[in-house]
Amino acid sequence: MKIGFYNTCFIQWDVDTTFRWARDNGFHGVELHGGPRFKAVDWRGVADGRSANELLAAQEKYGVPIPGIMFGALPFISPDPAQRKQAVEDVGVLLRAAARLGAPVVSTFTGRDPNKTLEQNLDEFAVVFPAVAELAEKTGVKLAFENCPMYEFWPYVHNIAVNPVIWKEMFSRVPSQALGLNIDPSHLVWQGIDYAKAVLDFKDRIVIAQAKDTEVLPNVLREEGMLTCRWWRHRIPGQGDVDWNKFVTALHEIGYDGILSIEHEDPIWTGTDDLVARGLIHAKRHLENFI
Repeated sequence: MKIGFYNTCFIQWDVDTTFRWARDNGFHGVELHGGPRFKAVDWRGVADGRSANELLAAQEKYGVPIPGIMFGALPFISPDPAQRKQAVEDVGVLLRAAARLGAPVVSTFTGRDPNKTLEQNLDEFAVVFPAVAELAEKTGVKLAFENCPMYEFWPYVHNIAVNPVIWKEMFSRVPSQALGLNIDPSHLVWQGIDYAKAVLDFKDRIVIAQAKDTEVLPNVLREEGMLTCRWWRHRIPGQGDVDWNKFVTALHEIGYDGILSIEHEDPIWTGTDDLVARGLIHAKRHLENFI
């Protein structure tokens, strides 16, 4: 297992700057954002073979691989058929791009119809994702569901892959081995879910792991309650409530030997590139205690 990072914290940087900084600071992978916010890459061009050279060259030049491409907010289960069709097309582009770059994983959310219950959304998942799984199978790239609930946004349109009970149902209804998990303990700890047990229970489905922490804020919880979702905040690993020894030990136990990708959304270590960089390096040093 080695430590990398997800590049959304440096989303404005070009490819060469990103990979050079990763190499110079001892990171072993850069998980890339696959959406339009990352303007340095034309993903359709990469998928079609027109503009893959820069990313291929950066990996070779700096010795830093791309462990995955992540684009969450795709409306696979939208009530609008046109949006569903576009989401499948967009993830197909990322799967083909990943195959060209040698990236083993594309991560996303499931989407969600906010007018339906979780159970009804599972029914829609079973309608949409067999075709998506087939696309992943054809490219030889795993499609991983990241487990961020996105509950701080309304309506709830982004994701149902939020807990082990739902994961079990998803993989039962669409059993393709091309589907897996991008597991992030920060979204489990504030839900009260045993994130180490989740790793052990889904050992055959975890294809990439993200490292983000969550700090519970009891003073906010006492006054606002749970429904505002303001009673916790994301932090860099080591400055929140995740037990990283416990989580990383579980990953070791299942034989995970991929990249542990730091996702930096810490409000303390943000505002300037220097603060973000320092936050990433602090996080890396903390995780190195267990890796």
